[in-house]
Amino acid sequence: MKPPSSVDPEARPVAVATAASRVAAQRLLRALGTAVFLSLLLAVLSAAIARADVPDAANCVADSNMVASPDGGFAYTVLVRDNANYPIAGATVVLDFTNAPGIHLCGSQDSDLDGRLIGTTDVNGSATFYIKGGGLTAGRVAVGTALDVIVEARLRTLDLDGDSDVDTLDQAALNALLGTAGPAGDFDKNGIVDAADVAILNAHVGGNCASSPAFQQSWGAVKARYR
Repeated sequence: MKPPSSVDPEARPVAVATAASRVAAQRLLRALGTAVFLSLLLAVLSAAIARADVPDAANCVADSNMVASPDGGFAYTVLVRDNANYPIAGATVVLDFTNAPGIHLCGSQDSDLDGRLIGTTDVNGSATFYIKGGGLTAGRVAVGTALDVIVEARLRTLDLDGDSDVDTLDQAALNALLGTAGPAGDFDKNGIVDAADVAILNAHVGGNCASSPAFQQSWGAVKARYR
């Protein structure tokens, strides 16, 4: 019979193994906790970065009416912002004319004839286009980013007969529209074709696709293939 105070040598390995298991389990739990914390932190940071870089169509600004002429004499500006309403620099802006049949863009801007113009925003989140084109359409121009449509804009051009210039034929066509609600011929976008619109067209008579926009130096739009 063993003395009461003696320790069973066969029980020692079991006790040692149990203590080692507890230590290993604690280390595993700490490692898992650290991994979960780091994963959550990374997810939060990634989401914050993504929100700062992704345009939010609800906060972007673009006119639902645009005016164009073969000489590119009218500015059309798009403001791109994120979901916190901060401007985004370097964002892609797309003007898509493919659903506006009857509109002919000048080849100097639409060299690949895909019916799209693409610009990049400046440090203020702004991209300005001077659209060179003509024709009449009942369709809309989709104005948006590389991800979303901001607005479907009505387009009216000074080149009412679509022959890539502004001349006496366009003056005659505009005279026939006097008193109507537009949008064709309503170049000042006030809801009626009137003498003010005649004055606008007359100021551009002689303009064509070879003409330079009045504000060429601030033109931020560039042409690139968009697919």
